[in-house]
Amino acid sequence: MREQGVRYAGAAKQASTAAYAVTGRIHPSTGKPPSIRHWNSLAREVRGARESRVLISSEFFAGASDEQAAKIVRDLDAARVHIAITLRPLAKILASRWQQNVQEGARIKYEEWLHAVLDTPESDHGKRFWSRQRHDVLIRRWVNVAGADRVTVVIPDESDHDALLKSFEGLLGLTNGTLVSQRDASNRSMTLEEVEAIRNFNEQFFAEHFSKALYYKVMSRGAAHLLKSRTPADNEARLVTPSWARDKANTLGVEVASSIKALGLSVVGDVQGLVDRDVNTETGATTINVVEKISPALAAQVSIGVLLASGGARGERGAGLGRVGPTWGEPQELFRISTLELVGVIMRRVWAGGAESIAGLFRRNGPPRR
Repeated sequence: MREQGVRYAGAAKQASTAAYAVTGRIHPSTGKPPSIRHWNSLAREVRGARESRVLISSEFFAGASDEQAAKIVRDLDAARVHIAITLRPLAKILASRWQQNVQEGARIKYEEWLHAVLDTPESDHGKRFWSRQRHDVLIRRWVNVAGADRVTVVIPDESDHDALLKSFEGLLGLTNGTLVSQRDASNRSMTLEEVEAIRNFNEQFFAEHFSKALYYKVMSRGAAHLLKSRTPADNEARLVTPSWARDKANTLGVEVASSIKALGLSVVGDVQGLVDRDVNTETGATTINVVEKISPALAAQVSIGVLLASGGARGERGAGLGRVGPTWGEPQELFRISTLELVGVIMRRVWAGGAESIAGLFRRNGPPRR
């Protein structure tokens, strides 16, 4: 991207810490919002970039209030900023959003949560969901602060796994094929048994009055990641959204699509794609499967994930865990390596890197003159 004049700003996969800071969102690892310096640093990088196009990305910008959205646009330079908002059908968001809530500590069962969200939107669960998923209201907020000509809605074709990447290649003026999808196990949907194992863990964890910060470390960024590194068997039951909930979500999807059309902004994709037209037998189910028992193997894997994430296995030798993805603070594959060993490796690499730099300088300039 950089070679084509496009900078992807920030030091991480997404600018989540900066987004938490500017929106005042409480970070689960600390119980308070990150310092605003994280946002200020990102804004300085954007304003000072030599590239003609700069992209910053985080789903947490969707949680901005009217005033916060105005600040974001102002800090990034209102004369240049353009907002791209990606949308999916509400009927397909429900299951993934509940699963994410469970991985963040929720204990409510799926069908109870669906009734809270769809039947009583003024409930706590409903308010949290609709604050980001009432898409026409979300888009109107950014239109009000940036202008309709500076907002684009992206609705990818879900039958094309690379549709979203292709859309952003077009928006950024990148050569086709620049953005390549990568397998990310941490982003897959969980099986019904997996998510119920976590939900039951949550009930017992919070019954002991342990902290949210500890939960975030051992489950949200620990055991849940380890679980999703496994490959589920084909016969493992998946979470199914019942037909009554799907129908309600689709009815609202029609209303949202009409509201977006009326805003007169640029849309990449088909706005009618906000209505889920998948009518296969799974999505048409009338009830939700109930998990009576959690398999011993799955329960054991959750336990191992908690152990690794807690740091209790640090320094232990033995069979390698393999790469299972990042966790809060450090990768899980480093949990078994002691601090002393890490320091030794870092010092050797620093020394080797310095020696290579000096050798490279000599090769370019020759030995120093006497």
